[in-house]
Amino acid sequence: MSLFNRKIRSQDLLYGRSVTCWARPRQLGFSMIELMLVVTGIIILTGIAIPSITGLTRSFRIGGDTRQIAAQVNLARLRAAAGYTHARLYVNLNANTYHLEVWNKASTCWQTYEDSNACTQTTSSVVPLAPGNTFGFGSIATGPTGAAPAQAPACTSGVAGPSPGSTTSNTACIEFNSRTYPVDSTNKVVASDAIYIQNAENYQAIAVSVSGQPAQYRYTGSSWVQF
Repeated sequence: MSLFNRKIRSQDLLYGRSVTCWARPRQLGFSMIELMLVVTGIIILTGIAIPSITGLTRSFRIGGDTRQIAAQVNLARLRAAAGYTHARLYVNLNANTYHLEVWNKASTCWQTYEDSNACTQTTSSVVPLAPGNTFGFGSIATGPTGAAPAQAPACTSGVAGPSPGSTTSNTACIEFNSRTYPVDSTNKVVASDAIYIQNAENYQAIAVSVSGQPAQYRYTGSSWVQF
C-alpha cells in the first residue's frame, strides 16, 4: 500500500466505535539542524586529527633522513676499505644537503660517489633533507656521547694527513681511512663525530664510535635514546 494512501485503524475506547484517520506522509531527508550538527562534528574531529597527523609526518621524515645518513656513513666505510683510500660523508649545513665522497688517488681530489666527474663539481649530485628538516641541535646541552653537541668537523679540500688543505665553512664531514676508522684532519682516529638533525617535532643524531660503526639516536626531551 502506498505511503500516502495508507490508513490507520484505531479503536476509540471511550465511545466503543471504530475511527479511521489518515497517516501523515513521512518526511524524507535531513533537517538543517541535523546537517549543522554533522558538519560541526566533522570540523571538531578534523581539528583533533590534523595536529596528530602533522606530528606523525614530521617524525617519519626525520627518522627517514637519520636512517639514510647512517646508511651513507656505513657505505663510506665500505668504499674506503674497498678502494684502500679515504671516504667521507660530506654535509652542507647551509643547503641542508649531503653526499658521499671518495678520495681519488689518481686525480688527488675528492670525487662524489658514482659521479662521472673525476673530482666533485658544483653540478655533482647531492641528497637534500626532507622538507622541514635541517641540520642542527637547537639548545640541547648534551649530545648522545655525553659531550656538548657539535656537528662533525668542517670538510677539508684535501685528504686527512700531513696536508689536509683548507676547510670549507658551514660544512661537516665524517671521514674514514682505509681501515674504516673515523679520523680527523691529521689522520688521527677519533670517537666523537656526529651529525645532528632537527625539525619542529624532534631532534635526532648519527654518532660514530671509534670503530666507525654509526648509531642512531632520538632526543626524548631530557635524554638521547638509541634506536
